[in-house]
Amino acid sequence: MFIAFAGLPSSGKSSTARALGRIMEAETLLEPEESDWPLLVQERAVMGAFTALTWFRTVRVPKLFRAEDKRTQGGSVIVDSYYDVLIGDYLGKPAFNWLMPTNDPYFDAASAMVREDWNRLPKADVLVFLYLDEDTWMDFMKKRDRDFDRSAQLESHFEMQELMLQASRRAATEHHTKLLVIEQRSGSPEDTALRVRDRLEEFA
Repeated sequence: MFIAFAGLPSSGKSSTARALGRIMEAETLLEPEESDWPLLVQERAVMGAFTALTWFRTVRVPKLFRAEDKRTQGGSVIVDSYYDVLIGDYLGKPAFNWLMPTNDPYFDAASAMVREDWNRLPKADVLVFLYLDEDTWMDFMKKRDRDFDRSAQLESHFEMQELMLQASRRAATEHHTKLLVIEQRSGSPEDTALRVRDRLEEFA
């Protein structure tokens, strides 16, 4: 089984995926932490949004193919980010202007790339969307305390969540992926992972 996570930045995807991997004894593939990001991402205002976007894609997409291979072999694998599959549904919308504005010289190239990714990248069996209220999200953002979140002023873009959820629902329909929407709370990642595990058992 190939399980992927989606949701707002700082919604707890990586920590919940890691905890779920321990519970299920499944391989877990995680995004690099901010401390491991190269200069081209840390200085995206200078290097350009497309450069940063494609670096993240280069890091994340192999994990999707690794997950697909693991599934083919009959194993279970968890990926903490389904971003590259879903972004084709919302890139260019006002809430994501911080990611890449439509007047960026590379916007058309990025749009073409993410449309192909929507169709061609490996698809999860189950997509877990961590849904949270704005107060909980702000609390999570403060705890993570990431420089990138502040520089991009993410706290001003809570409306991203509904667009990402819409993308997840569309992916569930078009890609035949089961969608679990899990209410994220201020508890431990283990608590959330146990609730995900219980919902997954409905598909067993």
